[in-house]
Amino acid sequence: MEEKKKKNIFLKILSILFLFYFALYMMDNLGYYNIASKNKILTDEKIKEFENDVKNGNNIDIKNYIEDNTNYRNVYSDIGYKISTGIDTFLNKGLKNIGNVLKKLFQNK
Repeated sequence: MEEKKKKNIFLKILSILFLFYFALYMMDNLGYYNIASKNKILTDEKIKEFENDVKNGNNIDIKNYIEDNTNYRNVYSDIGYKISTGIDTFLNKGLKNIGNVLKKLFQNK
């Protein structure tokens, strides 16, 4: 009889953790996190404005000091937008035409 080889669960877990570590390490080295954080900028001018507002006792809202330059437009979002507007116009015109046909069918002559 052949003995079944037991699969070493510890080695599988260790290899999966290593793959996660390696992926995160590569993302850091390739600048993924730097690009994501670069989109939100707190400039020196905004820092000085914040400090002046603190000294003067003005209301402080973080949204007034952070410039968000994130651009969410890409090919896929443009395609999705075009498809959704196409479906919207098709359904609106289709329902309008169905309404007109039903009006003509049930009109009293």
